[in-house]
Amino acid sequence: MKAGYVRNIEHNSRVRLKVRDGLRARWHTGTPHLLSDDDPRERQRWLTGQVPGSARNAAVRLFRTELLTVRIDLDSNGFNI
Repeated sequence: MKAGYVRNIEHNSRVRLKVRDGLRARWHTGTPHLLSDDDPRERQRWLTGQVPGSARNAAVRLFRTELLTVRIDLDSNGFNI
């Protein structure tokens, strides 16, 4: 059984991503790609060391959910990550 967001991505491969910058937030459009060959647990461990506040992912580990990595290629709209 697939999560609803995975079925949505397979049906319509356009997404919006809300990115916060301090108190401001902006929406950006992009194209998602499901990365089935990626190791999401290893990526999560890497992110924990790289991104402040990523320890919140502990709940994901606690509930032992089936993880999937999604890469989003942002449209060219003057935004750089």
